[in-house]
Amino acid sequence: MSLPTLALLRLLQLSDSAFPTGAYAFSDGLETLTVRGEVRTATDLSAFLCGQLAHGWGRQDAPACALAWAATPTELTDLDTLLTDLKLVQGPREASLRVGANLRRAALHLWPQELADLPTTRHHATSFGVIAAALGVAQADAVGAYVSAWLLGRVTSATRLMKLGGLEAQRAARLAEDAAQTCVEAALHATPDDLGGFSPLLDMAAHEQAGLESRLFQT
Repeated sequence: MSLPTLALLRLLQLSDSAFPTGAYAFSDGLETLTVRGEVRTATDLSAFLCGQLAHGWGRQDAPACALAWAATPTELTDLDTLLTDLKLVQGPREASLRVGANLRRAALHLWPQELADLPTTRHHATSFGVIAAALGVAQADAVGAYVSAWLLGRVTSATRLMKLGGLEAQRAARLAEDAAQTCVEAALHATPDDLGGFSPLLDMAAHEQAGLESRLFQT
């Protein structure tokens, strides 16, 4: 088996929704918005996805993944610290740390030799970037898969929260395609100073999710 094919197989496994990271337990505030009735249709869902990609998650985690792919151990520590500072809402911040730890644990179990010298990381984005690099995955492919995994993960969450069939949910992902591509391209050219984002309504929705009377997701 050639290295490019092997790297692709590893990337597909790493970014699969069934990979045991626990990422399926989080909705990034989408549950709050569906309870309020603000996200009800595929078009609404697409607007939520595009907003996160352009102003929220996509301005922090996607570029952090790209930067982590080529970072030194010291730069990784700085990236993790920066992500912790930027994630103002406790729920998403703790989710990123928990999923990152689960990702490292699972990957080290599956590829112990390839990841024997894996540098320390804490957040999901930085962990994904360094693991993908260690497994021989190209930077652009790693970031593209990371963004796709987030996008399709939120789409799957939506089918559990809304009266939305699988085909309509996938149409929402299709409508966010341009935003996802822009997010990936920006991430690949980002510097640490580019990490930021401004999405107060999405942050408030994530914060308020913990107070919902009943909920399916942790945050």
